[in-house]
Amino acid sequence: MAVDSLDTRAAVSVGTIIRDGYGGPDTCHALYCALPRPEFTSMSILLTGNEDAYPPGVVTVDIDSPGMLGFH
Repeated sequence: MAVDSLDTRAAVSVGTIIRDGYGGPDTCHALYCALPRPEFTSMSILLTGNEDAYPPGVVTVDIDSPGMLGFH
């Protein structure tokens, strides 16, 4: 698992996402990291236990789905 650190611009963006009501700091940090941004050109995938917590356009995978983390 990787946790992306936030520079000042990213922290302000996450604060705006929190203010706009998309969830708490942990959810909004994950949401920010999953959205396209100039410094990260790959596609992010969120491994989560609550796929419904994220808006359309964010790629999520249920952590309990078959095949994840060694489950078959």
